[in-house]
Amino acid sequence: MPTYNEVLTQVQGLALSDQLRLLEELRKIVDRGVEVEGDDEVVSAQEIAESQAALADYFAGRDRGISSKELKLKLFGEKSD
Repeated sequence: MPTYNEVLTQVQGLALSDQLRLLEELRKIVDRGVEVEGDDEVVSAQEIAESQAALADYFAGRDRGISSKELKLKLFGEKSD
């Protein structure tokens, strides 16, 4: 199996029109998403990227999350005492 650098070198040797065609095909592959194991659900590449960014923000302390009270209100419209 070729390495990333080998593939990159080959792509750089292609004509611009072929590079653009390859880029479009790669975009289709990436945008397909991922099937959730044991489920029929498909998670899009965008959702995965957003989730990874949110988790990175949380670990870095840029997003402290929300309280259980805020979560209940958001999910159920409940106001807890």
